[in-house]
Amino acid sequence: MKAVLDTSVLLSAERRPLLFLAANNRYTIVWSDYIAGELQRKMIEIGWIVMKTAELIDALYNLAERVDYRQITGGNYEQWIGDPSDHPIMATALAGEVDYLVTWNTKDFPPKHRFAGITIITPDAFLQLF
Repeated sequence: MKAVLDTSVLLSAERRPLLFLAANNRYTIVWSDYIAGELQRKMIEIGWIVMKTAELIDALYNLAERVDYRQITGGNYEQWIGDPSDHPIMATALAGEVDYLVTWNTKDFPPKHRFAGITIITPDAFLQLF
């Protein structure tokens, strides 16, 4: 099972159990340089210590499968996603051929919480799968 963790999830308390499960091979995190950059910016904006920010980013690079979200150059998902900053998140999910896109912002993604075989799900609901 593969999943993209949106930045909103990586900044939340649910980050810890999700990273623990991935580290124990229960699922594979898929991410991109876009998510890494967005996460780093947000962490600095909310006051994370630079060293702690770097530690989390490094841990994710070592743990996650990285894909090039830019290989997905558009699609009909764009009509459903109002926030342009979420387009690269969905493109990461598509490029990584994931089963789940885990986000606190499910309303910002395609309706019915499904697109191209990807289930858009909250962290709490994703954790219940385990």
